Amino acid sequence: MISPVLLTPATFAPFGRVLQPGLGSVKRIRDGAVRLSQNPDFLDRDADAVDLALDFYDVAPHGARLDAVQAERHPHSAQLFVPLAEARYLVVVWPMHPDAHARAFVGGPGQAVIYKPGIWHHGIVAIERQTPFASLLWRTKTGNDTEFFALPKPVVIDLEGPVQ
Repeated sequence: MISPVLLTPATFAPFGRVLQPGLGSVKRIRDGAVRLSQNPDFLDRDADAVDLALDFYDVAPHGARLDAVQAERHPHSAQLFVPLAEARYLVVVWPMHPDAHARAFVGGPGQAVIYKPGIWHHGIVAIERQTPFASLLWRTKTGNDTEFFALPKPVVIDLEGPVQ
């Protein structure tokens, strides 16, 4: 069983990026009343990925544990998930191939996560309550944007234990 760790820019760096207020290029605007955090070039892609797509996911809470049975990846584009509610969520990735060991992270309010192109991951998981997410990725004209892999055995992730 895998216990998730806290999602931070440092812990997630091998797999993608964490975006949150105060990271990136930060400056004050509107006479100092607003702190603007900008992250240019945040959604990597290759030359085949030409259509920017905005999708919305409304994700039901999962329960005490996740039994992951499938992984996916997007070979041509990074994928961004932004929670649209104050909620914790689970991010699961495989450092190499999904027949190897998985890593799990818990993200929270004010954090967005980006999977690098080609990173194997599980679909986004709501932890405590129904959570809407916005997602951005680049799509190809041919539609070969997502690859799926059936895991040889379920990867079990504890959603009730403490986050390390």
